[in-house]
Amino acid sequence: MAVNPLVQHAANLLRAAGFDDVELKCEKYDTQHFGNAEAVFRVGSLLIRFQRERAQDFVDLASPSRPEEFHQFDDVDIAMGWKSVEAVLAKREPEDLGSVLTRLARNFAHLEEAFSGEQERFTRARVEKAAKSRGEAFVARLRR
Repeated sequence: MAVNPLVQHAANLLRAAGFDDVELKCEKYDTQHFGNAEAVFRVGSLLIRFQRERAQDFVDLASPSRPEEFHQFDDVDIAMGWKSVEAVLAKREPEDLGSVLTRLARNFAHLEEAFSGEQERFTRARVEKAAKSRGEAFVARLRR
């Protein structure tokens, strides 16, 4: 079985962003399809999924109450008010993982609170609304 290079890369990035209490929960690696890979870490009470698809890396987030339901970090950015839909759609390529994790670390306590207890369902609804808005704006942009 081949070693998943995304696992060590993600662990190094998490440490560089200031996360010390991390646990690898699961990982997948497909050597036959562009080196696509996945690594899911528990960081505090949240799950952070790193995905590599055709040599591009992405980060998704899940709450402890719904560990199977990951949200694109772009949608979390929009829902939390850190970025606008327009700013997300203006990107030409995925954001550098180091930048994403730095923003995640800076706002981590707030995210853990937002994705816990009674607030979790309200936060999830905001993230789902952000995803819908982003999708609608993307389609509208394509139609122009």
